[in-house]
Amino acid sequence: MKNPLKKAPASVFLFVILSLSGCAVMDKNIPGWSQYRSPDQANELQLASSSTGKGDPVLLIHGFGASSYSWRHIIEPLARKYRVITVDLKGFGESPKPRDDLYSVYEQAKLVRNFILENNLNNLHIIGHSYGGGVALVTSIYLSASHPHLQKSLVLIDSIAYPQDLPDFVEVLATPVLGPLVIHAIPNALQVKSLLKKVYFNDALIPQDAIDHYAGNLDKPNAKYATLTSARQMLPTDLQQFSDNYANLAIPALIIWSRNDEIIPLAIGERLHKDLPNSKLVVLSDVGHAVQEEKPLLVLPHLQQFLDAEALRPAPGSK
Repeated sequence: MKNPLKKAPASVFLFVILSLSGCAVMDKNIPGWSQYRSPDQANELQLASSSTGKGDPVLLIHGFGASSYSWRHIIEPLARKYRVITVDLKGFGESPKPRDDLYSVYEQAKLVRNFILENNLNNLHIIGHSYGGGVALVTSIYLSASHPHLQKSLVLIDSIAYPQDLPDFVEVLATPVLGPLVIHAIPNALQVKSLLKKVYFNDALIPQDAIDHYAGNLDKPNAKYATLTSARQMLPTDLQQFSDNYANLAIPALIIWSRNDEIIPLAIGERLHKDLPNSKLVVLSDVGHAVQEEKPLLVLPHLQQFLDAEALRPAPGSK
């Protein structure tokens, strides 16, 4: 018997799949924060990275399903004053994609922390977006405990930080049977375009180049496995307890949020602002979840002003 779905337009198939979502099963067997507090300082897995410019290092950490490509509009302007470093998180972009079960924000932050130590990044500024913002938060807490002299500031852009409802596309990917069916049956370009329509406020600004790039990333060996596993481990079961650490993170922090974010609501950013003791909140309008891609000129002045001010501040631990 022929499969009738093969004759259905991919867009119709996607609509049916999304309407059936709601049974996500998060991985509850991943190690919690207590098992990551003192991570090893040697990475067996090496993250893909690039570096341009000179000055204090600025480390950019991308979000879920993305790669260093998401910072393409930000890198060159910041590199005029700073050494801008991008990393691809485990499972994304050009980084390795092993078929293991270690894709939580804690695991990613361990890899990023060790990358920082291995590369002797001092006077460091970390900027994280979305899922990468969660990684940046955990990394900063690692550093504050073990190497408090290294990091000068933190920037979080529409970041995960607390337990929340999963975005529809993550919930689909985290649903048994349904997630693998979606990611393997629907053309990569259609998956990416549907996601970017959630990410962008103005769909007319979605560039075809971005669709092609992210669709190409999904074609890499084990990329879909890594995406599915990351979705199931998106929000650790002990995230609420872990968030108690935010109150002790004293480094200057800039929190940038879109009022129109459909992925992570502004309430998360406002809560972060209350919990991070040395933070500033900037709220942007008429832009979506990934302002650095959709309207980079809107966010760049805030980044530059904050980094310039913090670059003048004495390094942690200096007299």
